[in-house]
Amino acid sequence: MLRPVFCLSLSWCLFFVATVTLRSAEPTADFRDGVKAALQRGEKRIIIPPGTYRLGPKGGGELWLIQGARDVEIIADGVTLVGTKLMRAISLHRCSGVTLQGLTVDYDPLPFTQGEVVAAAADDGSIDVKLHAGYPRKPYSRIDVVDPKTRYRKKGMPFLWGTKAEMVGEDVVRVRLPGIAKTAVVGDLVSLSTGQEMGAPHAISVDGCERITFRNVTVHSAPGMGILEADGEGGSIFTQCKIVPGPKPADATEIRLLSSSWDAFQSKTIRKGPVVEECEISHAGDDSWSVQSSDYVVLNSEGGTVVLASRDEFTDGVQNGDRLRQNVEGKEYRITSRKVVSRAEAGLSEEVLEKLRESTTWSPWKVSPRCIVVTLDVPNALAPGDSVYSPDRMGNGFVFRNNHLHSPGRVLLKAGGLMEGNTLETPHALVVCPELPAGAAAGIDGLIIRNNIIRNGGWFCAAPWSSQAGIISITATNGSTELRTDTVFKDFIIEGNTIERGAGPHLVISSSKGLVLRNNRSLNPQQETPPDTGASYKIPKKAVMWLVHCEDAVKEGNIAEITGGTASSPGAGVTK
Repeated sequence: MLRPVFCLSLSWCLFFVATVTLRSAEPTADFRDGVKAALQRGEKRIIIPPGTYRLGPKGGGELWLIQGARDVEIIADGVTLVGTKLMRAISLHRCSGVTLQGLTVDYDPLPFTQGEVVAAAADDGSIDVKLHAGYPRKPYSRIDVVDPKTRYRKKGMPFLWGTKAEMVGEDVVRVRLPGIAKTAVVGDLVSLSTGQEMGAPHAISVDGCERITFRNVTVHSAPGMGILEADGEGGSIFTQCKIVPGPKPADATEIRLLSSSWDAFQSKTIRKGPVVEECEISHAGDDSWSVQSSDYVVLNSEGGTVVLASRDEFTDGVQNGDRLRQNVEGKEYRITSRKVVSRAEAGLSEEVLEKLRESTTWSPWKVSPRCIVVTLDVPNALAPGDSVYSPDRMGNGFVFRNNHLHSPGRVLLKAGGLMEGNTLETPHALVVCPELPAGAAAGIDGLIIRNNIIRNGGWFCAAPWSSQAGIISITATNGSTELRTDTVFKDFIIEGNTIERGAGPHLVISSSKGLVLRNNRSLNPQQETPPDTGASYKIPKKAVMWLVHCEDAVKEGNIAEITGGTASSPGAGVTK
C-alpha cells in the first residue's frame, strides 16, 4: 500500500522524487510552521526540502518544538538545522511513534571555541590561549587539554574543575586555576566550551515520549548534551546516528576539537531503555553514552500513603503502576495512585524539613523539592530516611550494539540490558555504578556485556576518590572508603570482551551475585604506570582482574596475555 506523502513544496517534492541525491548548501526559508501545519492536518509522512536552515527562537525554550505528535515520519534527508542561539535545538515532547530521519544539527556561533596555549604564568596558576581563526572570541571556561599530535584529549589530564576565563586580547583567553600550567603547557591545544545563552542547553531533547525512532540523525555541536532522552515509556530506536565534530567554520584553518560540550547521548528515568545501533560518537566533552536512574528518599509514611522525593530534580519520577524496591532481591511495592505536591503541601515533620534544609550535595537528604505522594498496593514498613528505587524507571531492557565510540568519556550504565559488539577507542572506562550516597537503595540485574572491544582505556582524569578503577568497572560504594558488601548487581554476564592495553586494571567488580565472567581477553594489560583511581577504596591499581564481595561468581576461560611491563600475574588481586 502506498502511503500519502506531504511535501513542504509541491514543485520540490516532484523534483526530489526524480533526484534523490540533491543537496542545497544555500540558506533556506523556515520549515517549522509548515511542519506544524502538516501535523495539525494529520499528515503521516512529512518531507522537509534539503538545505541549510538558520533558525532562531520563536518563543519558548527550544528552536523547534514537536509536541504531542503521533505515528508520523518526518523525513529531513539533506537538511541541516543551524541554531543561531545557543539553546535547545529540537524538543520532542509527549510524542509517540515519531520517526525523524536524516537531520543534522549544528550551531553558528558555535557553543565552544578552541586554540593553542601560548603562555603560562610563572606560578602555574593560569595559561593564555590564542584562539584559532574562525572560532568564537569568547572566554568559555570548561577546558579540555588536547595533544597537538593526536588532536585528542591529552593523556593523563586531571579533572580541571573550577576554572575561570577572561579575554585578555582580541583573540587570547586567560584561563585561571591553581596548577593548570602543569597540565596545559605551551603548544598544547585546548577546547573551551558550554556557551549556553538561553533555555535548556541540550541540542535534542526527547521528553516524556515513547517509540521514537531517530534514523541517520547527526549532531555536530551542542551547548550541553547532544541527545537527552528523559521520562516516558521509552522503547525508542536510534540507528546510524552520529554525534561527531562538524566541518571547519568559515575562515577557519583548524578542524574542530569537540562535538557536544557535555555528554554525547544520555537516557534517563524511562520505563524501557532504547535500542542504539550502528551509531558513531566522537570527541564529546563528557560521557559518550549513559543510561541513568536514581533513587527516591522516603519523607513520610503513614498507613498506605508514602511521600517520596527523587534525588534527580529534573525528571517526572515514578508513575502509576511502577514498582518500588529497597534492594535487588527485596520485597516489591506497586504504586496505585500518585500526585505531585510541594514540600509545604506534603505534611512533613519539622525534623524531616530540617534535614532537608541542612542537606548538602551528595548527602542522603539532598533531594528534589518536588514531593511525590503515592499509595502502595500492599502494607509497608517504610520510614522517613529510607531509600527506594524503581526498576520501572531505570531504562532496563536497553540494547547498545555495534556502535563505534572514539571519545574520552565513559559509557555509564545504571540499568540492565545488552551491550554487545561495540568498539570503544580510548574511553575513560565502561562503568556500571549507581553513584549514590551511602545507604541509598540500588539494584541492577540482568546486564549482559558481550563481545565488545575496548582499546586504551583509563588514560584520563585519575580519580583516587572514585571506585571506577577498571577499564570495565562494576562497583557500588558505601560512603567514601568502602565498597558495598550487599548484593547490588545480580545475574550479570561479562563474556567475550577484548580489552587492549590501557592504564590500570582491566576488570574491577564488586557487590555482585550470580556473576558469569567468561572468555574475556586482556591483551597487554599494565604496560603503563597505572593511575591512582580507586585508591580510597584500596583497589589494587596493578591488578589485571580484581573481584570483591562477589557471591556465586563463575569465572572461566578468561585470558591475560602479558608481554612485559608492571602487571601482576593474571590471577593476582582476585579475592573472595
